[in-house]
Amino acid sequence: MRRSGLFFLVMVVAVATASVVFAKGKKRRAEKARGPAPVAKAAEIKEFKGEFKWGMSPKDVIDKLNVKIDAAFKDQVEKYRTDPAKSDSVRRQIKAEKERVAKSLFKFDGQKGGWDVSIIDQEFLQKNGESMLYYKEPKSTRYFFFSGDSLYKMFVAFDKDVVAGKSFQEFGDLMQQKYGKAQMVYRDVVLHGKKDRVLDAFQWRSAEGDGLRLVDRSKFYDVYCLVIYDHGVADRQEEVRKSQAAAAPKGSFVDSVIEDKLSDRDENDNVIDRITGKEVLKPGERRGGNQNIKVPSPASGSGEMKAEDRAY
Repeated sequence: MRRSGLFFLVMVVAVATASVVFAKGKKRRAEKARGPAPVAKAAEIKEFKGEFKWGMSPKDVIDKLNVKIDAAFKDQVEKYRTDPAKSDSVRRQIKAEKERVAKSLFKFDGQKGGWDVSIIDQEFLQKNGESMLYYKEPKSTRYFFFSGDSLYKMFVAFDKDVVAGKSFQEFGDLMQQKYGKAQMVYRDVVLHGKKDRVLDAFQWRSAEGDGLRLVDRSKFYDVYCLVIYDHGVADRQEEVRKSQAAAAPKGSFVDSVIEDKLSDRDENDNVIDRITGKEVLKPGERRGGNQNIKVPSPASGSGEMKAEDRAY
């Protein structure tokens, strides 16, 4: 009986090892794009940015969002105007939604929280005068990023039903139909000792100095995200990030996250421990499948998980 049980465990280990080998890869930093990205269609860029302009303060953005909230509830307000109970209920919903947006404002002043392991964790730097607030749109969630209380970036995470099972390449092709031909950026991965190149992002720019990129966040969240930003401010933020990486003590947690080094450890060296539920991690090691990842919602204000590099 023991021998059959051991045989079963060995078979499970073999299957699990094969799955891990083919499913997991160690990431390298995205390669630097060659030359400027193509210019996106001006009308589509304008539509995507909407009424939001770089340099707006958090209060300016909140005021604009409050107008959107009023517009979203306009039909209900009119419908129940003569019904005091239902009218009051709608007005409470409007008030709650506006309060939710205002309370979503978060300053990245060094205090670690859910956003450090979230879908936006590559989009900000701690202790760099940055802040963020977000708003749930009909088919996406839009995150507004501020540098020194000035809006410089919007990050839109599409809902899963928008992605609808499309591959990143397929979704990128749809975005190219909308915005025009994009520049495709690749990154290197190592799978079972063999190098491969995978698609990392689609990039565009605007004649006004905006950057636009489509990024893949499907590994943890099953969604793709479109990011538009003031290229000048984003470039300065990237220089700060590089400075932080250079100043970080080697072997520190910050070093491992920012520099995105490859690990010397075999991905499968403790596969039996993982199967039996007794995994022992080396100091400072975190595995993607074992992290306590939260997907944020307008009600929670919590965060998601990390990706490896920014492609400005």
